[in-house]
Amino acid sequence: MADTVEMKIYQALLILCQEFVPPAGVTMVLPGVSFTPTAQSKFISAEVHFNRSIETDLSLEMDPIRQGFMRTNVMWPKGSAIVDGYNVAGQLRAHLRRGTKLYRVDTQIRIDEDPEIGVLVTGETHHNIPVTTRWLCYPQVPA
Repeated sequence: MADTVEMKIYQALLILCQEFVPPAGVTMVLPGVSFTPTAQSKFISAEVHFNRSIETDLSLEMDPIRQGFMRTNVMWPKGSAIVDGYNVAGQLRAHLRRGTKLYRVDTQIRIDEDPEIGVLVTGETHHNIPVTTRWLCYPQVPA
């Protein structure tokens, strides 16, 4: 069975996250990977979300444009300098910059907008600095 477009999107975005080189002491945590943080752990978690597709072909022969967002969360321990967490979020935003194109067989995933660094959320042990990256996936256009 051939890989689905959704699988290609998910894999391409997570591989892009894996290519990010975080500063020493910061761990990139991908979905499905076992990780048990401590109150002093510095880490980034990643999630891929799919939104409603956009139909562009009246004949319904071509795949729709798929869209969604990837949420990465810079998790910074309370008591550590928050400015350093924002620095990591800025580095991550630069890595996921607009103009990024990820090519897979019959599929192109594009990041056409710069990622947004969201508002600081304070939890029990960590500050969460969300970085939201919107993506679009265009089908291969028949020749």
